[in-house]
Amino acid sequence: MENAETQLAGFFAKYDPTTVKLGKALRAKLRDRLPGLFEVVYMYENQNALVIAYSPTENGYDGVCSIALSPGLVKLHFAQGAQLSKADPGKLLQGRGTTVRHVVLNTLADFDRPEIEGLMAAALKLAKLRPDAGAKASVIIRAEAQKQRARRASAAARAAAAPRTAKARR
Repeated sequence: MENAETQLAGFFAKYDPTTVKLGKALRAKLRDRLPGLFEVVYMYENQNALVIAYSPTENGYDGVCSIALSPGLVKLHFAQGAQLSKADPGKLLQGRGTTVRHVVLNTLADFDRPEIEGLMAAALKLAKLRPDAGAKASVIIRAEAQKQRARRASAAARAAAAPRTAKARR
């Protein structure tokens, strides 16, 4: 069994060098900014997306924020982004979901903007979290569970689309 860092390196390897460089640099910045939070990793093969959520629990859906890599694109997602509108005077947050909003990051300097720091601080306050610099974070790979869910959904869709037999129609 591979360790989590080795698996994560394999996921990163699926992207172009520019995206990988930015994704890894953002990961390092978020680890520094959010010490002690779990890094919950999802690889969505069908969407060609790698997501790393920063969460106080072992569940990504409890995360404060996440980075998402897709070919040529890196986004910083805020789990409670819809509630962060007051902390976003520059109107950087994009998306129409009921909870999650994102900011597209083209360079590492984008992450260092005061507006992003304001969103990060507001997201932590909303989540009622104070990162603990002494806490040790760990990486949790949820990619396999994602693949299993996708296979189950695919099998269910095939079963639903299969023609019924004459006996079943009676």
